[in-house]
Amino acid sequence: MHVTLSKGQRLLLIATGLLVTACSQKPATAPVKPVVKAEPAPVVSRPDPNAKVQTEAVERFSFDEQYQGPAEGSLASAKALFARGYVDSALRETMLGAVHNDYPMLGLRDVRLTDPVARFLTSGRAISTAQQYLRTGLEARMGAMSDARFQQIWQSLPQNGQVRHWSARIKQVMAGR
Repeated sequence: MHVTLSKGQRLLLIATGLLVTACSQKPATAPVKPVVKAEPAPVVSRPDPNAKVQTEAVERFSFDEQYQGPAEGSLASAKALFARGYVDSALRETMLGAVHNDYPMLGLRDVRLTDPVARFLTSGRAISTAQQYLRTGLEARMGAMSDARFQQIWQSLPQNGQVRHWSARIKQVMAGR
């Protein structure tokens, strides 16, 4: 059976088919663009020359700028540094304490690890001070030691070396070598 359609019927059939396919498809959505809000330029305020500075809250709290630790070049300072294992700093404090009797104007900034030890051990009093600092510091780190053991350590230090050489030797002593 063969059906013949008129030109109008064919057009109606094509239009109906297009309409059905168009209604059954989902509409295409455009990608969503991020919304960018324009930020206003920052307002730069000019200081008011007649403004009063509010300092009441600040003045209530006094700030103490005093250093509360042991004095620079003191036995307590060197002992604390040795006890914590800061050998380089402890030896700088030791050398400062030793030379401080002869040259009281020197400070810790004047003691460097590259300085020769002879610069600081200038007198018998300086040598005995250095021995006292060193022994107290080593005992704080390692425990009590005999006089013979300390003399052995003292003799092993290079008397004509630099402070850094002493530091290396003291680190060996602390390591048990």
